Amino acid sequence: MPQALSVGDRLRLSGGYDYEPRWLPNGQSYFGTLVAFIPGQNAIPAAVVQLDRPITVDEVIGEVLVLELRYKGAMWKETETVHVELCPFVPESRSWQHREQGKWVESHATYHRVDAENAL
Repeated sequence: MPQALSVGDRLRLSGGYDYEPRWLPNGQSYFGTLVAFIPGQNAIPAAVVQLDRPITVDEVIGEVLVLELRYKGAMWKETETVHVELCPFVPESRSWQHREQGKWVESHATYHRVDAENAL
Protein backbone atom coordinates (compact mmCIF):
# COMPACT_ATOMS: atom_id res chain seq x y z
CA MET A 1 0.00 0.00 0.00
CA PRO A 2 1.65 3.28 -1.02
CA GLN A 3 1.73 5.80 1.81
CA ALA A 4 2.24 9.54 1.69
CA LEU A 5 3.82 9.31 5.14
CA SER A 6 7.15 7.58 5.64
CA VAL A 7 9.15 6.46 8.61
CA GLY A 8 11.29 9.41 9.64
CA ASP A 9 8.64 12.04 8.85
CA ARG A 10 8.15 14.76 11.46
CA LEU A 11 4.57 15.26 12.68
CA ARG A 12 2.71 17.90 14.69
CA LEU A 13 -0.23 16.51 16.66
CA SER A 14 -3.05 18.68 17.93
CA GLY A 15 -6.79 19.04 18.23
CA GLY A 16 -9.46 16.87 19.66
CA TYR A 17 -13.11 16.20 20.14
CA ASP A 18 -13.46 18.51 23.13
CA TYR A 19 -12.97 22.26 23.03
CA GLU A 20 -10.08 21.87 25.50
CA PRO A 21 -8.82 18.28 25.06
CA ARG A 22 -7.34 16.87 28.28
CA TRP A 23 -4.35 15.46 26.39
CA LEU A 24 -3.43 18.98 25.17
CA PRO A 25 -3.15 21.26 28.19
CA ASN A 26 -3.33 24.95 27.28
CA GLY A 27 -4.10 24.18 23.63
CA GLN A 28 -0.54 23.16 22.85
CA SER A 29 0.55 20.70 20.20
CA TYR A 30 3.13 17.94 20.29
CA PHE A 31 5.89 17.10 17.86
CA GLY A 32 7.33 13.71 17.13
CA THR A 33 8.85 11.41 14.55
CA LEU A 34 7.06 8.60 12.76
CA VAL A 35 9.14 5.55 13.70
CA ALA A 36 7.07 2.62 12.42
CA PHE A 37 3.88 1.30 10.97
CA ILE A 38 2.40 -1.68 12.82
CA PRO A 39 -0.74 -3.74 12.23
CA GLY A 40 -3.80 -1.67 13.14
CA GLN A 41 -7.28 -2.48 14.32
CA ASN A 42 -8.41 -2.80 10.71
CA ALA A 43 -6.75 -3.33 7.32
CA ILE A 44 -4.87 0.00 7.41
CA PRO A 45 -1.71 -0.07 9.54
CA ALA A 46 -1.34 2.10 12.63
CA ALA A 47 1.45 4.69 12.88
CA VAL A 48 3.86 4.75 15.83
CA VAL A 49 5.17 8.21 16.76
CA GLN A 50 8.09 8.88 19.11
CA LEU A 51 7.34 12.22 20.78
CA ASP A 52 10.05 14.80 21.40
CA ARG A 53 9.14 14.76 25.09
CA PRO A 54 6.96 12.66 27.38
CA ILE A 55 3.38 13.69 28.06
CA THR A 56 1.05 12.85 30.94
CA VAL A 57 -2.65 12.03 30.66
CA ASP A 58 -4.58 10.83 33.71
CA GLU A 59 -1.37 9.75 35.49
CA VAL A 60 -0.08 7.78 32.47
CA ILE A 61 3.29 9.08 31.30
CA GLY A 62 4.60 8.13 27.89
CA GLU A 63 6.49 9.36 24.87
CA VAL A 64 5.09 6.98 22.26
CA LEU A 65 1.77 7.44 20.48
CA VAL A 66 -0.04 4.94 18.31
CA LEU A 67 -2.24 6.66 15.73
CA GLU A 68 -5.16 4.93 14.02
CA LEU A 69 -6.96 6.59 11.12
CA ARG A 70 -10.38 7.85 12.22
CA TYR A 71 -12.56 7.64 9.14
CA LYS A 72 -13.38 4.84 6.71
CA GLY A 73 -11.47 5.30 3.47
CA ALA A 74 -8.83 7.55 5.07
CA MET A 75 -5.21 7.02 4.05
CA TRP A 76 -1.89 8.10 5.56
CA LYS A 77 -1.20 11.42 3.89
CA GLU A 78 0.10 14.86 4.81
CA THR A 79 -2.72 15.49 7.30
CA GLU A 80 -5.57 13.40 8.65
CA THR A 81 -7.82 12.82 11.68
CA VAL A 82 -6.74 10.02 14.04
CA HIS A 83 -7.42 8.16 17.25
CA VAL A 84 -4.54 8.53 19.73
CA GLU A 85 -3.22 5.87 22.11
CA LEU A 86 -0.54 6.93 24.62
CA CYS A 87 2.00 4.20 25.42
CA PRO A 88 4.47 4.16 28.29
CA PHE A 89 6.27 1.42 26.31
CA VAL A 90 7.20 0.64 22.71
CA PRO A 91 4.27 -1.32 21.22
CA GLU A 92 4.89 -4.66 19.56
CA SER A 93 4.37 -4.96 15.84
CA ARG A 94 1.10 -6.78 16.34
CA SER A 95 -2.51 -5.72 15.89
CA TRP A 96 -4.17 -3.76 18.70
CA GLN A 97 -6.20 -6.81 19.67
CA HIS A 98 -3.05 -8.93 20.13
CA ARG A 99 -0.58 -6.59 21.86
CA GLU A 100 -0.27 -4.70 25.11
CA GLN A 101 -2.44 -1.61 24.83
CA GLY A 102 -1.72 1.88 26.00
CA LYS A 103 -4.21 4.49 27.18
CA TRP A 104 -6.72 5.78 24.64
CA VAL A 105 -6.57 9.57 24.95
CA GLU A 106 -8.30 11.07 21.89
CA SER A 107 -10.69 10.14 19.08
CA HIS A 108 -10.38 13.24 16.87
CA ALA A 109 -6.78 14.44 16.90
CA THR A 110 -5.15 15.84 13.80
CA TYR A 111 -1.62 15.26 12.61
CA HIS A 112 0.26 17.37 10.06
CA ARG A 113 3.54 16.43 8.43
CA VAL A 114 6.02 19.27 9.02
CA ASP A 115 9.46 20.20 7.78
CA ALA A 116 12.20 19.29 10.24
CA GLU A 117 13.12 23.00 10.63
CA ASN A 118 9.55 23.88 11.65
CA ALA A 119 9.19 21.09 14.19
CA LEU A 120 11.41 22.40 16.95
